[in-house]
Formats: sequence, structure tokens, C-alpha cells
Amino acid sequence: MAAPKSKSAVASRAKAIAPRPVLQWIAAGVGLLFTLTTGGILLREALQPSRPAVLTVRVEAVRRTATLRILDIVVENSGSETAAAVEVAGQAGEDTASVTLDYVPGDGEAKASLAFPADSPDGAVLTVAGWSAP
Repeated sequence: MAAPKSKSAVASRAKAIAPRPVLQWIAAGVGLLFTLTTGGILLREALQPSRPAVLTVRVEAVRRTATLRILDIVVENSGSETAAAVEVAGQAGEDTASVTLDYVPGDGEAKASLAFPADSPDGAVLTVAGWSAP
């Protein structure tokens, strides 16, 4: 025959199986939602095919000094892959200028400047001469 349980043991067991507070359930639900959302985003990104780098260059602003005409340029990458060692060349009449950007991130942009002599004609032609895969 089993020995009768003490009152403190019964109270302790009742306390251990007491219903969880509402705030604890809410916190658990928020944690689960955050975990599932993060997992879904990672899965979506992993399953998307990568798009090769597609680079375009545009003039953002023109600044003049006593001896230079400086073109502030933006190189945009509409692909998902990063382009490294991006070479941008510009030509204004007989004058040329070039700049190398360390990288342009996928679906991002990078800024640089090209300097021409102050007396060079307006309307420089800008081209992306090349880049490499990082």
C-alpha cells in the first residue's frame, strides 16, 4: 500500500502543472512567428536564381573648379551578383578620364568622380569598360 502524500507535495505538484500565464504564450507566439518568417526569407533567397551583374553609369552632378570639371557619377548594378574592380571611362572631346571602383554590390550602386580639364567640352561619354567577379 502506498504511503499518503504530504500536503506540501500535493501543493507543489499542483503548482507545477498550473496553467501558463497569457504573457508567456504571447511571447512564445511572437518567437515562433519571428523564427518562421526568418526561415521563409532565407529559403526564398536561397531558391532564387542569381542574375549576372548589369552595370550602367550616369552623371549625378557636375562641379567646376578653376582648373577642373568634376563629374560625380553613379554606377548602378541591376543584377544580383556583385561586380568587382569596376572600370569606368569617360571621354569629353579629346580628354579622357577613368576610375576603378572596388566593387558594386548586387542590386545596388556605387559613387565616384571623374575629373576633366576645365576647358573640356560638356557632354562627356561615359562607359563601363569592364569588371571582374569577386
